[in-house]
Order: sequence, then structure tokens, then C-alpha cells
Amino acid sequence: MTTVRDIYNYIDSFAPYRTQDSWDNSGLLVGDGSEPVTKALCALDASIPAILEAENLGCQLILTHHPVIFDPLRSLDSTVPAALLFKKGIACISSHTNLDSAEYGISDMMADKLGLKNLHKIIDINRNDPVTGRVVGYGAIGECEKEMTPDELARLCKERFNCIAIKYVAGNRNIKTVGMISGAGGSYVTNASELGCDAYVSGDVKQDNFIEAERLGITLIDAGHFETETIAMEYLKDKLGKQFPEVEFVVSEDSFLAKTI
Repeated sequence: MTTVRDIYNYIDSFAPYRTQDSWDNSGLLVGDGSEPVTKALCALDASIPAILEAENLGCQLILTHHPVIFDPLRSLDSTVPAALLFKKGIACISSHTNLDSAEYGISDMMADKLGLKNLHKIIDINRNDPVTGRVVGYGAIGECEKEMTPDELARLCKERFNCIAIKYVAGNRNIKTVGMISGAGGSYVTNASELGCDAYVSGDVKQDNFIEAERLGITLIDAGHFETETIAMEYLKDKLGKQFPEVEFVVSEDSFLAKTI
């Protein structure tokens, strides 16, 4: 019998929870770990639709990237995801910055999605694993098999990350080296430029980041926070499924709430 704690311990072996950022709240956030698991849902967020999806599928566990409890909870009712999970008897493990900064993190997954040769070079080193001493941080740098124009890289990002739309600033040169940070990493465009990147891909890019990229002459692509991170759900499904063949892992179809017109 596989328990929630068994799955937590395995994730801890390749994305150690001790390496999460000091402001983060990753870990086993709902449940006590003893619950048996035969089916689990992988979702970027424990949104209400994702929780109801997990219930309808008969899941005992939901695995998320973003913590289901992050800001202090001042009240509890069924509109609060953590409370709804507890009410329905569904455990939740959230793997946020520990998965971002794992030896094979989400930025590395981005590089692989783009077909780049991953140099496994971190863009923002900001801490160390307290046990192994490994440097920890965010980002990856990859090399293109052949040079691309800014427009070609933007189109490739749109296709590989399944984006509805792409916003980008075209740099002043063709692209050989690409830096990337999954999620909200627009502010690291200067770091990527200093590391010799011709282009930088992230999400939640602000106007001043685009202006800075234009000044630096680097291509800056906003491929979306959700789009650059949801790729990790398929990775978790496959990796955990191999370790726990008796458990069915399913990728959520209802974790993204935003609509476009």
C-alpha cells in the first residue's frame, strides 16, 4: 500500500523540501501522511475546480506546484481550498521552489521542451542545500542546435508551451544561447544578459523588463506563468508513476482559471 507520506518522501529525494526558499511553504500541507493512495491528481494549483476534479476522479491526493496554503488563513469555509480539501478528505502535497531549484528543475524542463542543449547553468544562485552543499537557485541556460531569429524563437515558445499568445521584444541579434526561468522571472533579464544569453524566456514580464531588454539588445519573451510551469505536471505524473506503478497519476484539466477572448 502506498501512502501520502511515501509519495512525499520520494519527491523529497529529487526535490528536497529543505531547499525551498525561506519565504515558501512547500510540503505536506493537508493530511497527516498516513492516507493510502490509489489515485492522485497533478495540478499547478489546488483551485476549487481542480479539487472538485480530484473528487470526481476518486483521488485521495492532489499534488500541486503552488502551495495550497501560502498567505495566513484568517477564516475557514468551503471556498478556501485547503479547508475544502480537508472536508473532502483529500491530502495535498505542494512542491514549489524546491521543484523550481531541483537538480532537474522546471527551467531545465523548459530547455528540453525547446529542444535546447541544456548547460545546467543557474541564472540566479541564492542559497545552498544545507545537507549536500549544492548551490541552489533558479533558471537554466541552453544552446540552440542552430541559430534562430527572435521571431523564430517566439513562435517556437508559443508552440512548445501551448501558449494562446506571446509577448516579446526582439533583440538586436540572432539567437544561439537562451536563458529561462519558469513562472514569474521577468526581473532576471539583466542577469541573463550578463551571462551572455541572446534571449531570455519567462513569464509575468513587466513593462520595465521589456524596456530594459530593448536597451540591452536581448530578446525577451513572456511565455506565461502558467504555461512555463504546467509542463512540470506531466513530468511528475511520469516520474511518480514509474516509482509507484500501483498508483494512477492524472494531470488536471481544470487547474487554469483564466479565460481569453
